[in-house]
Amino acid sequence: MIDLKALMGDTADNYPGVKGIGEKTALKLLIQYQSIEGILENVASLTNGQRAKIESAVDMLHLSRKLAEIKCDVPISCPLDDAVYQFDREKVKNLARDHEFRTLLRMI
Repeated sequence: MIDLKALMGDTADNYPGVKGIGEKTALKLLIQYQSIEGILENVASLTNGQRAKIESAVDMLHLSRKLAEIKCDVPISCPLDDAVYQFDREKVKNLARDHEFRTLLRMI
């Protein structure tokens, strides 16, 4: 999945991928060559258009791959109880009442 996202990019997560390589082409290349490394090792076997696109964006491809990877080994020193969002219910009710946010007031 990381290699797929790296090739085609992801506008929601704001990393570019390889310009001109969409989902279908990325899937086709990954099925054929298994990984980005496999694609790069066989770049001479690609169509002229694919080769030009990938060769002109190798650095961006590696960056996009790094950005697409979800890091799970980040040390967290904050206890979960400290991360719970809390608010003063009465203050929020008063603000909602003052600004006539009736729907918000009903939700509180």
